[in-house]
Amino acid sequence: MQLQSPLFHLPREVRDKIYDFYLTYDHVDFEDSLRPQLVYMGDIPYSRPLPALMLTCKSLYRELSPIVNGQAVLRVAVRGWNDRRIGFGVRGVLRFDRLEKLWLLVATEHPNWNSWLSFFGEVIRRAQNLLALVIDWNPRPVDSVDWAGRVNMKKEDEFFGIIATMEKLQVISIYGNISSRW
Repeated sequence: MQLQSPLFHLPREVRDKIYDFYLTYDHVDFEDSLRPQLVYMGDIPYSRPLPALMLTCKSLYRELSPIVNGQAVLRVAVRGWNDRRIGFGVRGVLRFDRLEKLWLLVATEHPNWNSWLSFFGEVIRRAQNLLALVIDWNPRPVDSVDWAGRVNMKKEDEFFGIIATMEKLQVISIYGNISSRW
């Protein structure tokens, strides 16, 4: 595919919409781990295949490269009764210093803060160039009246404290059934 392709005759805004649709993550794009520090922050760089469209020509590689290299999805999920896993959806090599947009998908019934919050903090510490954070929050809100509620409030404060360290952050989008404190 070269510049004479009909794709390149479309306005850039339309191509960007096509790329957004094409680059949407699916369940197979995640490799979940019980030991995310080792898998995603170890000595061997974590990588997944590049999108096939990106490999068709140099022009598309150059056009898609900033999008592909600048975005990732961090997913917290539960498989089975008590099997909490953390996974990344990326394309190419996961390099935290290149990330500009991060989606945090917490796909659990309860926040389970202790299973992922410290890892999220380490991701944020390494991803100093984040401009946008999208939070897709599935856990149901926790009442703040009892012991569990007070612990949850403390963890929420810790979570927002981590977000407050993001110096270049410009946009936060939050989706889901969130606490009224947020």
